[in-house]
Amino acid sequence: MMAVSHLLPAPFTQQAVLALVEAGEQARFFTTLTPSGRDLAARALRAFGAGRSRALTDIPADTPITYPWREVARLALGRLSRDELLRDRVFHWARDGFDAWVARQMRQPFKLVYGYETECLATFRAARAAGIRTVLDLPSPEHDFVENLLRTERERFPELQSPARVRLDALQAERTARRHAEFGLADLVCANSSFTRDTWVAAGLDARKIVTLPLGAPAPDCSGVAGGSHGRGPLRLVWAGTFSVRKGAHYLLEAWRAWSSRHARLDVYGTVNLPAALSQRPPEGVTFHGPVPRSSVLKEFRNADILVFPTLCDGFGLVVNEALSRGLPVITTRRAGAADLIESGRNGLIIEPGSSAALTAALTWCADNRAGLAVMRAAALEAATKWQWSDYRKSLVKNLREAEVIRQ
Repeated sequence: MMAVSHLLPAPFTQQAVLALVEAGEQARFFTTLTPSGRDLAARALRAFGAGRSRALTDIPADTPITYPWREVARLALGRLSRDELLRDRVFHWARDGFDAWVARQMRQPFKLVYGYETECLATFRAARAAGIRTVLDLPSPEHDFVENLLRTERERFPELQSPARVRLDALQAERTARRHAEFGLADLVCANSSFTRDTWVAAGLDARKIVTLPLGAPAPDCSGVAGGSHGRGPLRLVWAGTFSVRKGAHYLLEAWRAWSSRHARLDVYGTVNLPAALSQRPPEGVTFHGPVPRSSVLKEFRNADILVFPTLCDGFGLVVNEALSRGLPVITTRRAGAADLIESGRNGLIIEPGSSAALTAALTWCADNRAGLAVMRAAALEAATKWQWSDYRKSLVKNLREAEVIRQ
């Protein structure tokens, strides 16, 4: 048997499970909580309204084996308290409990366990002791790279700093060491982009262990090529996902205020995670819609002219693939793993990260080139068509076989 473990049944995790099943392997998927089922934990998840991000879209509802109650407690705390330190502590308590629980499952006759960064230290130790092969998935850039970058942002924008962040910064070395220990215990490491891979190699980790495996795009919708505003009315820009510092949201707001166009609108779909001083009074033309179902976001992509994803660092940025699959061009930065899919000027624009001036220039270009944006839509759809989730699954199995962690 093969084991896959992840705190969330994320789309890319479900694809890893499906890849093993399609390869003829017997796969067991360990996770915390899903909205499926009639048990009390599933009902609690639905009551919290957190089921959308955990929906089982690619594997049967009865596939996961769950360890739910620490995660239920974490979600409940999120409703009751905004204390950053307490929420951080409870997250790590829930994560460590999950990791220890999966480690206990390694007594079963598994041949391989596929785990995700930060969540599998105890699991990998138990697996190695039992002679089970280990594969580590890296969904994020190396931890010190990310934390050092965000610390620089807090120095540039003091309103982002807080006493809690100062205390959490003191834990950086310990948390980096955990991630590096997981890497050391892995027989094979799968990075989701060349950007992610390069940050880990730059930190001194063994490049020989790493294979690069880009995430796939959803099935393309050819009708998206005819979408957008067609130059009529305001320019329509869209943001999808958490509106946060790491995603470059504060630079976008700064750029939008400097640009101050009355002939454009920005619709933000996702949780706003910025200090109130930066987000409570959005500039004219910016609308915060909050979290919405993924299906609704995909429909909005068809109506928009371009996706804005000015991330400071993202291992991949699955939202880029989703936008391209609807024929929507993308503004992103060279620190997004998914930038590998963007040919600047052909199916989107690649800009420097952490620059409101670069964003202002990109917004101006879009406003001045409405016809050019419409032409980009066909190239955007073409990029998504070239690398589907089925291609990701085949490549994952190929890499596992070449590394001899599963049979030919």
